[in-house]
Amino acid sequence: MAGSCRPGPLNPPVNSCQIPARTPGSWGINDQGDPNITTWMGDTPGSTGIGDGADPSLPLFSSATPYADLVCRADDGAPLSVGFDLQASTPAASPAPEFIALDDAQTMALQITTYFEGGKSMNYQAVADDSDHQATSFGLIQWNFGQDTLGPLLKQMLDKDGAVFASCFGPDADYDTLKKALVAGNQADEAKWARDRIKNKRIAWKEAFTKLGAVDAFNKIQLKQAKQDYHPMALAVIQDLREISPSLFKNIEFRSYAAIFDLCVQQGSLHEPKNGHKAFDKIKKRVKDEKPATQLEVMKIAVTERGRTAGAASRTDCISRRMGILSGASYKSTEGDSTSERKNPQLSLIGQFGVKCVSGI
Repeated sequence: MAGSCRPGPLNPPVNSCQIPARTPGSWGINDQGDPNITTWMGDTPGSTGIGDGADPSLPLFSSATPYADLVCRADDGAPLSVGFDLQASTPAASPAPEFIALDDAQTMALQITTYFEGGKSMNYQAVADDSDHQATSFGLIQWNFGQDTLGPLLKQMLDKDGAVFASCFGPDADYDTLKKALVAGNQADEAKWARDRIKNKRIAWKEAFTKLGAVDAFNKIQLKQAKQDYHPMALAVIQDLREISPSLFKNIEFRSYAAIFDLCVQQGSLHEPKNGHKAFDKIKKRVKDEKPATQLEVMKIAVTERGRTAGAASRTDCISRRMGILSGASYKSTEGDSTSERKNPQLSLIGQFGVKCVSGI
């Protein structure tokens, strides 16, 4: 039957196949009789067209199972006799991802975000007055009376050790008024106490929070609360991103988790309260149009589009923070006439652990 042999070699489609079926030298050396190489398919001792170059039923070569069929065809239809050297042309399996524990990832994410929030990493004593209309902001991630997040935190401290809690408040701090408001869970009275102390006894107000942030038992409450508050929010963002790009977000890299955690602290989610799904829809469209090939590329799109929906005063700050986390270095963001570059020494953690994946997500 015509076409059973190929005089060769030609330019074989499989890199390791460069040997013809027959050679002028000894049989079994660098030809089809040599079991350690791959050659072009020639005639067989039996009927032509069965298991040789003229056999129309030869399967296509598969690098996944290179020895399942010892005679096969390359992608262009060229018949091959598979030898062991094809193993070298089999693509190497992707290395298994390295993982870090979720608790470690949360702590490191807090180290990064708390520096942005308080100017010092893990600053349990950070306190801010009513300049942002939140009455008082305190602790690792600036819980505040305005959003009713600080009162419940202080109540936990009071319940943990009432005597130590009370000792943090000096004679000018009006402790009894604060305690009554905390026990009643009265947000308005808590905020009123804070504004009164800031106005009339500012030093006593600040000293009280500085002392609270120096108590180890109370700091453990802060750390636990920070993780409890923001990890569920981070999971919701991850679920949104998996909806957009399931394959790229099968495992979550630490740099992605840290950026998402920071986003949740500053902006809450991918869905802005007033505009609903504006940012989310833009992220979906850009991913569809641009077809990013990595998780990092999708994350850059996500934090940029969500940052652009923030108020004009904080837009570049949002983007600079998250892009800095993703890149592991300070990032200058410019939107319109505004520019921001947030520096953070804790970004060195990204260089150490950024591409490792977070377990349990």
